Amino acid sequence: MTASDTETILDILDSDMKGISALADTLAGSADSFDEQVEVVRLVREIVENHVATEQFLHPLIHKNLPDGEQIAHQQFLEHREMEATLRRLEDLDVASEAFRTTLNDIRDQWAANSRYLDEEIFPVLRATCDRAHLVRLADAALGAERSGPTRPRTLATEQPEANLLLSLTQGFVDKTIDAFSHRGHEDSDQLDARLQSGRYEDLED
Repeated sequence: MTASDTETILDILDSDMKGISALADTLAGSADSFDEQVEVVRLVREIVENHVATEQFLHPLIHKNLPDGEQIAHQQFLEHREMEATLRRLEDLDVASEAFRTTLNDIRDQWAANSRYLDEEIFPVLRATCDRAHLVRLADAALGAERSGPTRPRTLATEQPEANLLLSLTQGFVDKTIDAFSHRGHEDSDQLDARLQSGRYEDLED
């Protein structure tokens, strides 16, 4: 996937946020164990990928262009670390347990609240103050960071974008290698693998 010639990094991240919110809503309201085994992996992966791109490219924009930008970016980074700790706990819980359902709902609510904050308070300021051509150039960079980054909650992260990039590339390589050998998120069948890769399930038989 590549960004269009007119999409900005804010468009890419906004699309991420909406897609993750929709997935979290679906999972929170689902009693389908297949969704819990496969789609939860997708939810974890997409949140972590979004965090990586945001920290590398959005946070520097916030830092530079918003009043109190350094404090805002720092708080966002702390919220990322808290969210990923919650994601790690989710992966360790029995999907049939009440704790799993409660934790999943917490993730949905926290994600929705932060998405509203970015959409209403941060993105409008950046659209008004940043050079649009620069925001367009950053769109592909953000997508590249998502593709090459980790797929699991990170054990290490930093607020420094350059160091963040190196850590993400290293952890991304390790995560993708483990995922490939472990068939993480599916049950080692061609049909489930096709579902996981495409993100579409409704057109396949149970």
